[in-house]
Amino acid sequence: MVYTILKPFLNLCFLNANPQDLPASQFLLVMSLILYLVVSVALALPVYGLNTSLTQALLEITMLIAYTWLILVMTSHGERLTQTLSALAGTGVIFGFIALPIIYSIYESTSAGGVGNVWTVVAYFMITGWLLVVYGHVFRNALSSGLFMGMLVSLGYIVLTLLLKLDTKLEVNRMPPISFERATLA
Repeated sequence: MVYTILKPFLNLCFLNANPQDLPASQFLLVMSLILYLVVSVALALPVYGLNTSLTQALLEITMLIAYTWLILVMTSHGERLTQTLSALAGTGVIFGFIALPIIYSIYESTSAGGVGNVWTVVAYFMITGWLLVVYGHVFRNALSSGLFMGMLVSLGYIVLTLLLKLDTKLEVNRMPPISFERATLA
């Protein structure tokens, strides 16, 4: 059952399928976005803590939806939103699961004062590079364009996401931590 659900997303990751091969299902979209949220929080958690990780993940999902919608509407392909978002979020979940041990390994070595194993860092950049290709493939199909245009749109999204994460980290660090202690009246 799990493999049946994962198979179309795995095929997308290997460029053997297209976003239009996914069902135009609101349920699939919502499930993909929820899993994307969970994986995004898990990836950021060791570095940023819960508050910042959750904030970044929610903002990243909002940006994924807004960026994809804007690109599709601007190119008169708005009807492809559900399948495109499902494809981006679903493949993002797979890449996130693959990246989890790598991110945690890099975090552990850098928090101990090291710079990280060079092969771990290379693996991280390879995963990020392949994610760029897969997102480019999804956008190429969604926009009915060439791979170059899909890659440019994909690169635009990844750069905006990195800028968002950097800005979120700076802003959230200025905010007081959320306290769940019971407030008392004086």
